[in-house]
Amino acid sequence: MNNYQSFAVTARGSSHIKQDKDCQDYSYNCSEPKITLAVVADGHGDDSCFRSKAGAMRACYQALRGIVDFIESYEATSEQKEDEWNRAIENLIKHIIALWQIKVEEDYKKNPFSEKELAMATEKYRKKYENGESLNKAYGATLITAAITEQYWLGIHIGDGRFTVLYPDGTFDQPVPWDDKCFLNATTSICDDDAAERARFHYSLITPENPPPVAVFLCSDGVDDNYPVEENEKHLYKLYNTIALTFVEDGFESTCEQLKALANKFAIEGKGDDTSIAGFVDMEKLKEIAPILKQR
Repeated sequence: MNNYQSFAVTARGSSHIKQDKDCQDYSYNCSEPKITLAVVADGHGDDSCFRSKAGAMRACYQALRGIVDFIESYEATSEQKEDEWNRAIENLIKHIIALWQIKVEEDYKKNPFSEKELAMATEKYRKKYENGESLNKAYGATLITAAITEQYWLGIHIGDGRFTVLYPDGTFDQPVPWDDKCFLNATTSICDDDAAERARFHYSLITPENPPPVAVFLCSDGVDDNYPVEENEKHLYKLYNTIALTFVEDGFESTCEQLKALANKFAIEGKGDDTSIAGFVDMEKLKEIAPILKQR
């Protein structure tokens, strides 16, 4: 998949700087011969989730590991039915969550919660943590990941943030269904008992009649929360249209540097939350549809 180049940028929010909190977002990208992947995880700002920075980092790396395991063991064919694909992706999601749980448990065993950390939690969770219950809550995070191979592409989403795709005809879409449980400060989390059931996903075989996306953009809520809820998609599509054109006009490396500045601008001057933008682009296909993008 050498046609795709991936990127990932994260910036610490002004609200976390003022409160002397760590950046709780984490993003990751990779471009390998067999796979191109991008991931964004957003650790929860809740004081009871005092290790969410570590949880977000582990969510990104275990998503990578889980998807690599998946593509090495799963052979996609055009004869497969939708329910077969559904079961395969659902098992992948369970695998990623299980890998995350293992890493969280390993981290806790090496570094049990300190008195200072426990003092940050609400009384409800402090008691649970002291009893060895719900320990993964302290590492809670959302997760968005997209991956593409020569045969298919897929997206997985747990929690808030946005998953946006640019297609070869120049149209934008958010193919992963929205989770209605995500509202205001409430969000589904990888630490939830029902995380696998609440996760949403999209997959698509790549065929001449069903070509892959030209670009995929993932963002934490540090981006989309800056826009009105009822017009969120319209504003995001406009933003990504501009970014796509910048890739064409300024080149990949220059645009990645500009994305770092953009993420920082959202984080400092916007909502003030930690901010991540990640994804991958096919530069040649972007150039082909540039006239469509410019018409906007």
